[in-house]
Amino acid sequence: MTARLSAVAIQATNSLDFLERAFSLYAAGTTFTVQRPGLDLSRYPGLAVADRQEALAGGGWGKLSFVPEDSDRPAQILFSSGTEGLPKPIVLSPRNISDVVRRLNAAMDVDETIREYIGVPVTYSFGLGRVRAVSAAGGKFFLPDRFDPAEIRRMLEADEINAISAVPTLWRIVLANPDAIGAAGARVRWIEIGSQYMSGEEKAALKRLFPNARIVQHYGLTEASRTTFLDVSRDDEDVLESVGHAAPPAEIRIGGEGEVCIRGDHVALGQLTEDGSIAPLVGKDGWLHTKDRGEIRDGVLYYLGRLDDQMNIAGVNVNAENLEREIVDLCNCAGHVAVTSIADPLRGDAVVVAVDAAFSDRAPLIEKAAEIALRKMGVNQAGGLHLFEVDEIPVTGTGKIQRKELRRRFEARPERTSAASPDAVATDLTEGQERIAEAWRKVVGQVAISADESFYDIGGDSLSAVQIGLVMESGFAQATVRATLEGRSLREVADTLEAEGSSTDESRSLPNRTTATWSVNIARALMVMAVLTSHWGPGFFQRLGIGREADYVLGGIYRMGTEGFATVFGFGLGFFYLPRYASDKSAVHRRLRLSLVLVLSGLTLIACVHLLLLALEGRAIGGLEVGLAFYNILAFYVLAFATAPVWLWYLGRGSVTVRALGVAVAGPVLMWIFRSLFPDRVDGVLEWLRLLTVANYSYFLLLSLVFPAIAIGYWFSGQKGSAQASRTLLGGGVTGMALATLIGIDVMGLDAFATGKSPFFTSFLGNLFYFSLVVALVGSFDLVLKSWHGFGTVRRGILQILIVIGGLALPIFAFHGIVIPTKDILVVLGLPGIVALGVPMGAFLAVMLYLGWRLRRMYFG
Repeated sequence: MTARLSAVAIQATNSLDFLERAFSLYAAGTTFTVQRPGLDLSRYPGLAVADRQEALAGGGWGKLSFVPEDSDRPAQILFSSGTEGLPKPIVLSPRNISDVVRRLNAAMDVDETIREYIGVPVTYSFGLGRVRAVSAAGGKFFLPDRFDPAEIRRMLEADEINAISAVPTLWRIVLANPDAIGAAGARVRWIEIGSQYMSGEEKAALKRLFPNARIVQHYGLTEASRTTFLDVSRDDEDVLESVGHAAPPAEIRIGGEGEVCIRGDHVALGQLTEDGSIAPLVGKDGWLHTKDRGEIRDGVLYYLGRLDDQMNIAGVNVNAENLEREIVDLCNCAGHVAVTSIADPLRGDAVVVAVDAAFSDRAPLIEKAAEIALRKMGVNQAGGLHLFEVDEIPVTGTGKIQRKELRRRFEARPERTSAASPDAVATDLTEGQERIAEAWRKVVGQVAISADESFYDIGGDSLSAVQIGLVMESGFAQATVRATLEGRSLREVADTLEAEGSSTDESRSLPNRTTATWSVNIARALMVMAVLTSHWGPGFFQRLGIGREADYVLGGIYRMGTEGFATVFGFGLGFFYLPRYASDKSAVHRRLRLSLVLVLSGLTLIACVHLLLLALEGRAIGGLEVGLAFYNILAFYVLAFATAPVWLWYLGRGSVTVRALGVAVAGPVLMWIFRSLFPDRVDGVLEWLRLLTVANYSYFLLLSLVFPAIAIGYWFSGQKGSAQASRTLLGGGVTGMALATLIGIDVMGLDAFATGKSPFFTSFLGNLFYFSLVVALVGSFDLVLKSWHGFGTVRRGILQILIVIGGLALPIFAFHGIVIPTKDILVVLGLPGIVALGVPMGAFLAVMLYLGWRLRRMYFG
């Protein structure tokens, strides 16, 4: 048996780090492949994954070196969407890769001054090929967070870029909004278009928009990249419908069945087999016979479609049979669904799923399964999926699905009543909401929109997000566009209009909803920072030899995290969730489920690490150990999120304040009752339930903090005069803190405040103090944030950091607890203490810093 082909798998991340890793492996002569979500490399017996590398996220400017090489060693493994269930592993050599780079740069006549905006993922062949070409020429490239025509225009006007690469799907968005580029288009010198179909008229329009650019479109496939080039900027207009000429030494011809045949050094080495060998893709004459239909007229290739069931959706190849198989596996509906495609003016192809009339009741399930399957294949285009009902699935005499017939039926189906009718779009919206809704409808179509729906709730997807940015750019402030892209509700997006058209003095205040939301986030941030301090601080200060002193000074902060976070948790439920519960239960339930999954994942992970540590230490693991492993503060939040829908239902059926206070009083009473009923310890997994009932993180005890906070948060959400409401919160909070402190001093004395475990902090008075502190923090920061635009860079930067930390409070809270147990495991395995701590701590901080960076960009641009 041939030895398996060894390769390094790099996680598919559209980032500079991914490129640096790929280029480094190529230069070292190490074969690599790209690990995409849903691609199981273990299903390829001939492939041995020697290492798996996770690439860090992050784009921006990059400059790399690429030196062409004519070796025939395996350099990279690509996975082509074949007609079989498993993607085909295609092996490229340096000769294949380098031949493409040489011919491409010759066709585009690039030089070292190129500064390219790469608008396609570099984890795919097109994008990675652009980076190689730019690097071989000695130029620089820019990786954006997303393809953004407004950003392209700004960079062109600043003379930062002079080249752009994108697939036809994205170019169509630009052509539909040419003013997004405007006169800046004259500054572009080079453009490459992907191989997806683009009409001659569209290419001519692109030529007019970028009059000084060398515009080249290529035709190729995974097995033979960039076989032909069409010089849109120089070729005659009568050949713009074609995909151009073969660029020597590449050759093309048409085979006996009308298929395009390709020969040249760029044709891949072959396909990796199960025994590790590489099977050639070409015959003895060196020709690769593709599944593409084509015609050659006067030396120019015209692409006429596929001979098989392949679709190209926004630049991603999807096989209809593979997609169909995935849907059937998810829905158990074999023989009752079929997949075909139709032309889509934006995406190239769109998916059509036909559903047998006998299974029409399962249509929503089938549609969701199709979306899941498409995402697994790398397609996230909600607007590119269509379902329709048929009496029966048309098949041939041998049982093969007649996909062309399905396509004909779909195109011939009676037009349904247009959603553009007044009844379809009429909703009770304010003038500002209706103005935004009309902009959204220009992208998603004439649909009804409620004030509580987001752009994504009504059909927006990653591609239409680019469109909505263009549509709204000229008529709305950046804050309104950003709020739309963040997925905020129409009501929240419309709140950003308050600053539009007002005078300079009036515009110096943020919308009330924004300041209130951010103030809750800041309170969350301070509480989660207190949690981190209480969990990590003692060990840190003990190492410095000041553990006792730190405990004395920081005792109140050590204790604050549990009660404080429970309070701000309740405040958030009352402020964000309870007001929406009556009108949109499903959306509230969905958000609660997502939070439950996050917290449950953190609890499970921490418990598993604890149990693993016990196993490594040779200690017995029984039911009691399992129960204790799953007991920490996260266990309360698992139960809290699981039962929150019941809380909201209960509170919504009467006076929120009265019902919340009733629970606050009943909680401690129930805890005391259960404490008298339970034994001191249960020797088994039920110890977990006992602890959650009567111990420090008692479900009933913490409800005495959560429910009053819900009532206050709900009250605050309904206040129109936000400044006065904030002063009320601040005054009430300060009064509660002062009252608790004075009573504590009078009853317990000053010694009761000595450490975090002192009587004051563990008593009802301590709970009142922390509860009041959170209320005061929300009120004070809401007042502070009303002067946001008057702050300097430093003050605003500090507040931004706190707001972002607050936005990440739940994942920080859920996963920070894994750091120390992981360190203990690594110590048991023999790592030095500082290294053992640095690995999990570094990983945790790296993930949180990345998420914080992304969140900051969303909030503040």
